[in-house]
Amino acid sequence: MIELVTAMRLVEPEVAAALSERFRAEIEAIVEARVGLPRTAVTRIFAQDDFDVAGLLVEGWSGGPRADDLLMRAARLGDPAVAASLFRRNRAMDAALYAEVLAHVADEDDQGWHEPYGVVHALREIARRDPLAAATMPFSAAVRQAAADRCGDVPYAVAVDLCVAVADRCARTDLLDLAKEDLGHPGLAALLVDAAQAPEPSAYLADRRPPEEWLDAAAVRAFLGVRLATENPRSVEERPALDWDLVRREHARKPLDDAALGWLTSWEGCPEDLVHEALKARRPNIAFRHATWLPFDVVSHEGVLFGTDFADAMRRGISDGWLPLDRILGEAAPANHMLALLPETPEVRTALADLFAPFGDDPHLWLTFYSRLPRFAGSAVDLVAEVAASPTAKRTTTWPRPLAAVFPATEPENTRALFLHLLRLLPDSVVIALAPYFDARAVQHLLVYHYQALSPRARDALVAAHGVPALASRAACGLLTKEEVAELLALDEPAVDAALYVHARVPDTERARILAGLRTDGGRRRVAPEVVSALYELNLGHYRARLTAGIPGGDPGVATVILRCLRLGTQAGRLRLLAAVWERYGPAEVEELLNLDRLPATTVKTVRALLPAEDGLARLQDLLAAETSPEKVVAYLAKKAGRADENLRRAIQEGVPLPWPQLADAVRDGLFSRQMVDELCELPDCTNEFGRAALGVGARHGRPASLPNRSAVERMLRTGALVPEDLLHHGTSPAAFLDLISRDPTGAREGRGAEPCEAARALVAEHVGEDPDAWAVAVRLFPDFTGTLPQLLATARAAVA
Repeated sequence: MIELVTAMRLVEPEVAAALSERFRAEIEAIVEARVGLPRTAVTRIFAQDDFDVAGLLVEGWSGGPRADDLLMRAARLGDPAVAASLFRRNRAMDAALYAEVLAHVADEDDQGWHEPYGVVHALREIARRDPLAAATMPFSAAVRQAAADRCGDVPYAVAVDLCVAVADRCARTDLLDLAKEDLGHPGLAALLVDAAQAPEPSAYLADRRPPEEWLDAAAVRAFLGVRLATENPRSVEERPALDWDLVRREHARKPLDDAALGWLTSWEGCPEDLVHEALKARRPNIAFRHATWLPFDVVSHEGVLFGTDFADAMRRGISDGWLPLDRILGEAAPANHMLALLPETPEVRTALADLFAPFGDDPHLWLTFYSRLPRFAGSAVDLVAEVAASPTAKRTTTWPRPLAAVFPATEPENTRALFLHLLRLLPDSVVIALAPYFDARAVQHLLVYHYQALSPRARDALVAAHGVPALASRAACGLLTKEEVAELLALDEPAVDAALYVHARVPDTERARILAGLRTDGGRRRVAPEVVSALYELNLGHYRARLTAGIPGGDPGVATVILRCLRLGTQAGRLRLLAAVWERYGPAEVEELLNLDRLPATTVKTVRALLPAEDGLARLQDLLAAETSPEKVVAYLAKKAGRADENLRRAIQEGVPLPWPQLADAVRDGLFSRQMVDELCELPDCTNEFGRAALGVGARHGRPASLPNRSAVERMLRTGALVPEDLLHHGTSPAAFLDLISRDPTGAREGRGAEPCEAARALVAEHVGEDPDAWAVAVRLFPDFTGTLPQLLATARAAVA
């Protein structure tokens, strides 16, 4: 498919037309499969002189002009099978296409239209969802069935309209048959019997339609969309004005279900009685989610429903102004629930400042308010008044139910969450006054989850009152931004560094600095016990690299943790660890590490023999250099034992340098498994030389692809390790990668052809030019050709020479 599309885009229109003739059968099969039209219809349309087959293939079939033209021509064929395929393909059919299909129904009695799941069946389904559509249908059976199915669901005036459509298209006997159905409206059956006897049944019915009722088709469709959709009437995209008296009358005749009532509240001006009825139904969440307004008594009488939807409705109502904020604070209860639903708006901040004005900056009043908040049954105004009037002797003077900070930090809950949220909406003087009284958990919550809302003065007051432990508790969070992490790292506090190391997103370079004992000001020290102890908390199943980052740092404490917690997988990693410690702290510390009995016996024996020697460190470094030589690295990665990804990951984590030139040679020599090549291609520092060497490795491993892993070539194209020219000139099995270098700029997933890059245009111009014969051979060779693209094009050129 893509090779033919790409060929069409590369050549001039004359050659494209010639290719479309040569590949007519293949193109017809493609269109049949993608568009869903019968093959015979595609053949008939392609036979029309003015249809651009090549243009369709280049454009695709996802809504372009030629694709739309194809469907319109199919609709004009007047073929029942073709029309049925159009209905199946287009659930929400375009109005123009729908009209075109119905306009070309030559004989409604043709049995083809009435086949199971054919056009008439589709029209009946449309009429079930939209009874008004029945009036435009040319099939009497569909119109009659729509009236029988939906008269009971529509208002009386609309039911009469449906009966008029039946009278226009059907016989008098059909009216009599319809009268025998359960039509849902008293007197409608008798009216149909009378109309069947009238000289002009249609006019008779039309004259007896209630005037001025349900005349707006958009309003009718919207109301029916609400009634007929049991859960979510997504088809009701617009909200036209409704006559609420008519809606109430229709609801009294045939009650709307709970969901429908809820959706009615999404209309502007929905009456209060219907809003209340919707809220009293079994699923008021629909009304809470979509109501354009709610009466205030909902808050006081139905506010027991403290779910997410109710909370959203409350915040929306306060923000939009249809729930009065002063009454929410002064009348609605309980206070803790009402305060928790307040949005963060300037009006709310002003109202809260006025509400809590009696407290001022008195910490004891605020602590008393916090202690009474969860159990107070009255309004927020009543609670503030009671606290302000309480005797001094009965006020709370310490933080109620204090808790320690947790590592990692967790979000506040319940009353604690509400109180801290209120503080962020109030002047910072309140937080400053309370700073010495907060428990450790509250300080952590403020510094982690409300940090940006606090003023610098408030932050400084919290730190001044609670010291380094407060900063450490703040550091124990994975949500900190890069700037916040950098700010905490600059403190050079061991407890803070320890919390950051285990719980925050710290850059790899900073992790290596911390485990090397380097300060941010350039000084050096032994890694603090707080950091060393924290390393034991790491989840090594996910974060092994966070511990191996300490291998080159040379700190004995860190090295001890590494040896106790990990089995280093490479001899280079073991020697690097020991050499770094020896270089910084001498052979005595190295001997302590050897005594841990956590290294292979051969490593221990070799290094222990070097400890007394004056040149022991130099000899150890020579051994390390030998272990990291290109030959050793290639041999390690080429070994079959273990998983390729695990071997490579351990080598990188343990500081083994990757010799990319030698790795490229190893790939060309076939030394690496396909999986190892996959893993190396995925590395961000993969080189162009290695990427080009990897081209064709799939063929050597029995895979008909130019690369062993499709995601790898995509990554290398993004990073520049490969360029399209590499794939064009060196990649084997070109069918596997052409779409990677010739992507549709719109990003469409299917149906659209790819836009070739300039390098591809130059390559094909050099080899096949505008020769349609050569192009035809190249397109046919493309799917199974295992050589490179230049070889394929040269073969095609030679075949027609």
